[in-house]
Amino acid sequence: MKAKILMLITAFLAIGFSACQKQETPTTPESVAVITQPQPKGESAEAGKRAVTIAATAAWTATSNSAWLTVSPAEGEKGMQEVILSFQENTSTEARTGVVTFTSGTYSETFTLVQNGAAATPAE
Repeated sequence: MKAKILMLITAFLAIGFSACQKQETPTTPESVAVITQPQPKGESAEAGKRAVTIAATAAWTATSNSAWLTVSPAEGEKGMQEVILSFQENTSTEARTGVVTFTSGTYSETFTLVQNGAAATPAE
């Protein structure tokens, strides 16, 4: 009988101690999203800029896969922020594609910018 009472007291103490532990607040996973209107026809062949809005739950960075396409700022803190994509003139008659990758922690999202080719000069 004493053993059963001792076991019950031990069980209640264990439950009591576990109930008093500090509860962990779940953290928001790191993420970043590009919030902008698509560019259905592409950018002109002339040099220019394009604004893109991103939303991130933590600090983020941005990198371009093309020398002719840059992003500013290239990093930021959590929240919504507008970044500017600057592109150089496309002197080729072929359209070209550049990709900017936004990364927050282990999560990343890309934005693809298409720039139209220059108008072909008619032969004389």
